[in-house]
Amino acid sequence: PTASRSFRRIVWPLAVAETIVWAALYYSFPALLLEWERGLGWSKIELTGALTLALLVSAATAPFAGRFIDKGHGRALLTGSALFGAGLLVLLSQVTQLWQFYAVWFLIGLAMAGCLYDVCFAVLTRAMGDRAKRAITLVTLVAGLAGTVSFPSANALAAIIGWRGTLIVFAGAIVVIAVPLFWVAITSS
Repeated sequence: PTASRSFRRIVWPLAVAETIVWAALYYSFPALLLEWERGLGWSKIELTGALTLALLVSAATAPFAGRFIDKGHGRALLTGSALFGAGLLVLLSQVTQLWQFYAVWFLIGLAMAGCLYDVCFAVLTRAMGDRAKRAITLVTLVAGLAGTVSFPSANALAAIIGWRGTLIVFAGAIVVIAVPLFWVAITSS
């Protein structure tokens, strides 16, 4: 009974929250790439360098996120990074210059380091103990649907409200769905 209660209270909310942040912060890039190419006039090569930069920043700052978790600040890191990422998506919706696009994606890399799988799994390991393997597997399976969520929703929204509006909707999904789920699921970690 306690194990299933922990899964309902901790693991399922984290799985849904991770699906949202992955869909919005990571998969929005490939989902909106053609829209950016058309709307901003930059080549795929120019655009995709920004995602590469974000991934490098995320990888470089991951050890700092780990130290933050080790100090018991997993809840603050996940929720704060998700909020930061949502704000950056709003900022991204306003870019007009390539340097701005890169600057925002640099910062999104910081947000990703604080709210994607690595941090979630570390928090789950602390919270779930010997049940962490099963919890991590469940979160991975559910959040694996993030691309399935992101691509059709990004394309449908972009057709109606454009790519700028789509980013604002994605930011709203993080704020309204993912952030509260992160906050409620993690009491301390």
